[in-house]
Amino acid sequence: MADILAIVSKAVFEKDAGGRKPGKIWPIDTYASANKALDSLAGGGRLFLVTVRPPADTLWLVAVLESPQRMGKGWKAGRNRVPITDITSLVPRIRFANGKGISAAAGMLGMSLQTPRALDAASAALLDGAAWSSGIAPPVNMTKHDDTTPLPCLCKECFVQGTERMDVNGMSFVRSSVEASGRVLYFWMPKEIEKNVRIVKKSVQSVLQERLGG
Repeated sequence: MADILAIVSKAVFEKDAGGRKPGKIWPIDTYASANKALDSLAGGGRLFLVTVRPPADTLWLVAVLESPQRMGKGWKAGRNRVPITDITSLVPRIRFANGKGISAAAGMLGMSLQTPRALDAASAALLDGAAWSSGIAPPVNMTKHDDTTPLPCLCKECFVQGTERMDVNGMSFVRSSVEASGRVLYFWMPKEIEKNVRIVKKSVQSVLQERLGG
């Protein structure tokens, strides 16, 4: 499970986003890429999509796809709900999972982001905060409080964004989630069944839909 930063090309954004600017929502649900760096999304996570806009080195966060799944030659999730946001001022603070930041010569920001890369937890939280800063409500956490297991509780009061993998009693677990109608349900699953995450998520999705009444 990982939160990954990936770029939307200038040409694709200008063709598909219909001239949208910061404050407007680009309701995409698919990122067309077969880059292997995205494979860790199979266990859950978020895909933060950015694009570089004029003037040079202006960076926009244009969409966040929650728990996308591989579909054909791309990754598909529920429709993006966050507005386009200018995150240029955050670039010096963004760090990837390997500890490195964004390093680019003047006018080369887009080129430096061509390869999707996993974000560290603090940077994912930073972008998440920027995405919802317009006042649009994030999905409501529907997970029930549970303090009867050794795994961290995932309810809205206990949820910790950076806690994505846990080793308990000799077993490894990964965190995943599903969404529907502005609601999100988090859950733990044994890492050994991570390869079957699509089947697991479909089952959990049905539980969430039942809670929401259909």
